[in-house]
Amino acid sequence: MYKRYGLVRGLLPGLMAALTIEGALAQAVAPLASPAPAAGGQRPRIGLVLAGGGAKGAAHVGVLKVLEELHVPIDCIAGTSMGALVGAGYASGISSADMTTFLLGVNWKTVVGGLGQRNLEPIEQKRQGVTYSNSLDLGIVDGHVVMPAGLVNTSGIENLLRGFVAQARSQSDFNKFPIPYRAVATDMVTGKMVVLDHGDLATAMRASMAIPGAFAPVLMDNYVLADGGLVRNIPVDVARNLCADIVIVVNIVEPPAKAENMRSPVQLLGRTMDVMIEANEALSLQSIRPEDVRIDVEMGDIGTADFERVGEAIPLGEIAARKLATRLSQFAVPADQYTAWRSRTTAEQGADVRVAGVQFEGLKRVTPEYLAQRSQIQSGDVVDIAEISQEAVRMSVLEDLDGVSYELKGDPANPTLVWLPQEKIWGPNFLKVDIGIYTSAASDDNFIFYLQHARTWINDLGAQWRNEVQLGTDKMLTTSFYQPFDTAQRFFVEPKLVISDTRQDLYSDGDRLSRYRFKDRGGQVDFGLNIGSSSQIRAGYTASRREVRLDTGSTPIPEEDLTDAGVAVSFVHDSRDTPFNPTRGLAAALEYRRADDDLGGDRDWQTAEVGVGLALPLRNDVLWLNAAAGTDFGTDLPADRLFVLGGPVSFPGHDVEELRAGSYWTLSSGYSWKLKDIFTLRGQSLYWGVLLQGGQTFDRFDGTGDEEIGSGSIYLTGRTPVGPLNVGFAATTTDSWSLYLTIGRPIGSGTILERGIFR
Repeated sequence: MYKRYGLVRGLLPGLMAALTIEGALAQAVAPLASPAPAAGGQRPRIGLVLAGGGAKGAAHVGVLKVLEELHVPIDCIAGTSMGALVGAGYASGISSADMTTFLLGVNWKTVVGGLGQRNLEPIEQKRQGVTYSNSLDLGIVDGHVVMPAGLVNTSGIENLLRGFVAQARSQSDFNKFPIPYRAVATDMVTGKMVVLDHGDLATAMRASMAIPGAFAPVLMDNYVLADGGLVRNIPVDVARNLCADIVIVVNIVEPPAKAENMRSPVQLLGRTMDVMIEANEALSLQSIRPEDVRIDVEMGDIGTADFERVGEAIPLGEIAARKLATRLSQFAVPADQYTAWRSRTTAEQGADVRVAGVQFEGLKRVTPEYLAQRSQIQSGDVVDIAEISQEAVRMSVLEDLDGVSYELKGDPANPTLVWLPQEKIWGPNFLKVDIGIYTSAASDDNFIFYLQHARTWINDLGAQWRNEVQLGTDKMLTTSFYQPFDTAQRFFVEPKLVISDTRQDLYSDGDRLSRYRFKDRGGQVDFGLNIGSSSQIRAGYTASRREVRLDTGSTPIPEEDLTDAGVAVSFVHDSRDTPFNPTRGLAAALEYRRADDDLGGDRDWQTAEVGVGLALPLRNDVLWLNAAAGTDFGTDLPADRLFVLGGPVSFPGHDVEELRAGSYWTLSSGYSWKLKDIFTLRGQSLYWGVLLQGGQTFDRFDGTGDEEIGSGSIYLTGRTPVGPLNVGFAATTTDSWSLYLTIGRPIGSGTILERGIFR
């Protein structure tokens, strides 16, 4: 029997990748319709019943292919979840061949997992919003911390389906589709079945597929609608009430549950959902009459969330249907009649239109003017559904939006494009949490807990009040006010106050001498320019009071209180697909700092640092190239302001903070082979790889000469359900070595790229 909620068993990682479609508009909900008259009063009316099944539901398309070959016309369709999706496509006029092409052409990692969309985010959102150990999107409502109603952002899938049934969305009465259609959902308030018979078709599919906990329910009138599989995964009765004298039921079947898989709480919770689904399936299957046809599709090991395997699922439906070809053929009609029926029930879903105007509706915080500045579709443009869909994706990545739907109103050939952005109901106060762990064979364990608060859209230009708290090995408290100057948010100012307490170790020739605490109190004012979605320039004034305090060990740095004040200029570029272990994209950073007693400081010094990282995909593997360098321009940097290096990235084989120098350079190249996919749709995979690196330090604090350092590393790395993981061994040409483990948020110093200038 089909295990609909095997997805829930995989919540850590599986829950976050099941299929559902987020909807747009409220739609009416109707009770079961009365039976329609038989077509022509001659042959029996055929109702097609398509069961839920996540990715496995792609098998329905294979069944449709066989029905077309046998010339079996369908008079009405009822579907649940993935069955509602396939059924909606067929009822809208999409042939099985076109549906196959559509499904096989979908990049499921992008649509379901949201991968590849980061490059569309504004640069300030990338720089400000990075968390590593989780993807929690929290808010503060009425003084309480709340989570979204669903763990997975479904804007990509809902946008895909709006394009999938684009023309059908203009018809609100599902009885008037080329084939009458019903979608089944569950009202989470009453626990009863709700049959959707009119409204927005994309929303009907969204409601039918909204797995509780994974995806937010659809709020409609007095209903809270979620996955129809909870109450009617095989809606035989719905098809009978709609039109059917005969039903053809497509049942998705997977192997029975095994006792050895029922031991963990997550497995048992998932099995509980399975039992509930199987119970209502059994009742539906018992209602099948001798004259009906039941097609059981054996799915083998294809799971609910295996969307990368839809190409394997489609033929399984075809195989199952062909086994019953003789029985199905009794419902066939002559070729000329079938051709006429097929002609009446086939409709193109995509078409070019000239946009008469562009409007934004439903916004309370985000201004229409800002979204219009980001929009690439203007009045008078000729566009197709794919272009409109891509534009919806561009807007939906904004941190304040939970999704973007649209309508085409007015003249079908010259419509008004009405955007319907959905703001996150748990905003505008957002929280992000993060953790980081670093340990090595030669150092103490390091741990940090990070909390960020942002109050967005304080005014019409998109001002934000931002606060950060970090506890653990290094402590920090910051508050800032980000104020754009223009509607497009290209120019901005950000004053910021900072309190920090940083622990740093001092080494001499690989031996730790002492541990210091650097306590800073100060602030800065940055003026900046955002260049496109990938680059930013900042320049401003900074001042801080530093207390240098010895914690343990000897005293090579004097304990003192000093003020550093001056200017800081920075440039960042970030086109990576993810901030940790990117598989493609470029990261570049440049920073110049100058402290001057004429600007309010107690000492003069200056530094400049540059870093570049490039990720290149090679089949399933990744080639990484990195370079970084820093200089003090010969200004004899104070000991507490030297570049602090060492660790898995900057100088592998040395421990974090082991190297303290006035200038440095480093070049590295790594190659990572994919070892195992953990959760394909979320881009979670393990790699093993090698890294070769060369570099040099100058004016070392411990008096070591300007030596060149070569190193080699072997490592296991990847994005996992608990965040980034990196474990490896590195050795250098200077007889040092390191065995290390990192999880989550980066800890410690290093090059400009490691320190997280993007965060």
